[in-house]
Amino acid sequence: MPETPNPEVVTLFALVANRYGDRLTTEQLDEIKRMVEGQVEAARALRAVRLSNADEPFQHFAAYRSDASTPDRSALASPLENERLGSKGAPSPEGRGIRP
Repeated sequence: MPETPNPEVVTLFALVANRYGDRLTTEQLDEIKRMVEGQVEAARALRAVRLSNADEPFQHFAAYRSDASTPDRSALASPLENERLGSKGAPSPEGRGIRP
């Protein structure tokens, strides 16, 4: 029993064949049809995944560890923060508006 062709595949393949068919061989058209079928199946699989509004994109996390031991916080701070930081990275009294 022949399989009923997917209308989405038929439409997308017809678009490609109408635009570029005169420049492609039969073998190339057959290969493109298989590619279109694969893309339609991949799109169907993606559409099958239900997401809620709260789902966020997957972010790859890779922790970074430098060759040096724990860095001084002042090395990571912005220049403005460095003005307020004391020698050990704690806010200085001047940075908080307190006069010694």
